[in-house]
Amino acid sequence: MATELKMPQMGYDMEEGTVVRWLKEEGAAVNRNEPVAEIETDKAVVEFESDSEGVLLKIVAPEGTIVPVGQTIAVVGNAGEEVTTVSDIPTEQTTSTMDSKIEDPELSNEPEQFHETTQVSSEPNTGRILATPIARRIAEERGISLSNIAGSGPGGRITKKDVEEFEPNLASNPTISVSAETTANEETVSPIVEPVTTPSAPGEKQPLSRMRQQIARVTVKSKSEKPHFYVSAEINMTNAMSLRKQINDQLKDDGVRLTVNDLIVKACIQALQKYPKFNAYYENDGIQFNDEINIAVAIADEEGLIVPAILDCGAKSLRQVSQMIKDLAERSSNGTLSPQEYTGGTFAISNLGMFDVSSFVAIIHPPQSAVLAVGTVSEKPIVVDGEITVGQVMTATISADHRIVDGAEGAQFLIEVKRLLQSPTSLMV
Repeated sequence: MATELKMPQMGYDMEEGTVVRWLKEEGAAVNRNEPVAEIETDKAVVEFESDSEGVLLKIVAPEGTIVPVGQTIAVVGNAGEEVTTVSDIPTEQTTSTMDSKIEDPELSNEPEQFHETTQVSSEPNTGRILATPIARRIAEERGISLSNIAGSGPGGRITKKDVEEFEPNLASNPTISVSAETTANEETVSPIVEPVTTPSAPGEKQPLSRMRQQIARVTVKSKSEKPHFYVSAEINMTNAMSLRKQINDQLKDDGVRLTVNDLIVKACIQALQKYPKFNAYYENDGIQFNDEINIAVAIADEEGLIVPAILDCGAKSLRQVSQMIKDLAERSSNGTLSPQEYTGGTFAISNLGMFDVSSFVAIIHPPQSAVLAVGTVSEKPIVVDGEITVGQVMTATISADHRIVDGAEGAQFLIEVKRLLQSPTSLMV
């Protein structure tokens, strides 16, 4: 029996997605959980897997089509089976398909208010360039044609790094120098990277990107529906910083490099095991506890903020957690995260320490119930055993959903994180 493949909801509050590329042709065999298409969401391009097995009988949504969540994009069934009916889908075509005649994609300078272009023609009449959303955005801001860039990502996809390292011929295009050095000193090992700021002329209105609009929807919804409360504490990180240095010195030949964020994530994992309410979410008929601990890490890029998660990390060692975070950050920049990594977070951490921020409060990312905001680790006078000494101190603030937990519980959770970080050998167990 034929089964309709629907546009999935690959992110909280996702309303629609764009079919970037079909990985299977009509008539091709399809296995269950096999990637059949690439879908662009508000955040990135991700692979869409079939939930049925059989033959791809019909592609309903061509490449470049915007489809609302829940609407049909293809039909899978038995070989030779006739496709009698297909649900109507109110789609919008964003670009020409591969066999369309595109005279010159560089001539169009009309701003896209919502639906960004998902396909670019490498030549006037043929081909299509694969590029991550971030790469397309940077190339557009710098006036670089993607057709001049060789992609290093999966399947030849152009990544953010490819665009940033591209050295154009300034004589042939003298307008490309803007923002060329904006990210030259970017900290590549950090899970948070500094976004590129595009200069705007006075009085100019900058169109909102799809990501910016999605961020607006999610944050307004979160602050409107979730009664936030906040609890802060100063954490003596002296022992944690010393342990980090020892581990990095001992294991540098193995390629191990622990970050402060790795220690914070591991401390939160252990605190969540003790206080599982912070790993739950609110429903009208009760509090739903999650089966796994999936720590979401806030990552800033050129267009805005994404909060992908390291999945099922409850039983992972500190070293494994560190590797998972680095892998998450790398694949985030390349646009190769899975849908589950984008949507599966159960608790979030936002770290602005690398920006020399002392403290801040964060907005909870729905449907999660809490987020920990941490600032920089800085030297401050502290009292130890009645003596004033210089220690390395960090301020952490928990934002929590008051429908699920109360202030005292927020304090208990935060103090547990503090205890673990101040006695960091417990993180090695």
